[in-house]
Amino acid sequence: MYVLGDTLIDTGPKTADALSMLHYIDLKSIKNIVVTHGHIDHHGLAHYIKEMTNCGVFVHKNDLLSVSDYRNELERKSKEYRKFLKKSGISIEFILNFAKYYKAFEEYGENCEAEPLEDTFETEKGVLQVIHTPGHTSGSCCFLLNDVLYSGDTLLPTISTNPSIHSIFDEQCGLKPYEESLKEISQLELEKVLPGHGPIIVDHKKRIQEILHEHNQRKKKVMSSLSKNPQTLVQVTKKVFGDVPLTEVILALAECYDHLKMLEKEGSVKVSEKELYFFRQYR
Repeated sequence: MYVLGDTLIDTGPKTADALSMLHYIDLKSIKNIVVTHGHIDHHGLAHYIKEMTNCGVFVHKNDLLSVSDYRNELERKSKEYRKFLKKSGISIEFILNFAKYYKAFEEYGENCEAEPLEDTFETEKGVLQVIHTPGHTSGSCCFLLNDVLYSGDTLLPTISTNPSIHSIFDEQCGLKPYEESLKEISQLELEKVLPGHGPIIVDHKKRIQEILHEHNQRKKKVMSSLSKNPQTLVQVTKKVFGDVPLTEVILALAECYDHLKMLEKEGSVKVSEKELYFFRQYR
């Protein structure tokens, strides 16, 4: 959470820890909440705060339903993920466990009436420039106040946000739009970046180059894992990432799938017609 006078940027999820942070905020002074993107760890407390303060809640139009119709959107996305997992070559047991895991996100937030953001947003501390940065979600935004950028999950200090998880069902998300968003941010002259997770970023251009390099190296690793023999997405992902925690399996699968689809467009990879099998294109 970041407080800009009468405006709150993001709220955290509906957990005891996040609720305890509200004791440090003068909620009576909060007139508006602006949400960087429609993930529950960023808007989960919006409904609770709105109930207490009658404040406005604003998010990019592409992520509006993720906030205002959170429960139904959660179920819709869960169905899309289950379809994707079935095609990936993973076990039925994992798919069933994933469905239970994903449903548990219901407890971290509620539906919250929200309005779409415009290009600028006025706060007591000044006017925020709203910069649309699709990739992580199709409605991800950064907020620029003078030379300080509030980046949400678009730019993080120690990890690269996963831009591929929504690309499974939303073509406005994924590695390509995310990299374009990063390049747009790299053109800004900034004093610092205040991210959605982790410490302040003081050299955003260097950090962006690190992330772009990481993605390029991952793409090469995906390509080198392929052969002329068809492989399932699970097999490719295992070669690229090795063993990953159960909670991160779908993130790894989605990122590999995103890279493979990009390589397919470049003519380097072929996908079998009937099943989701990938193999190297030999000319």
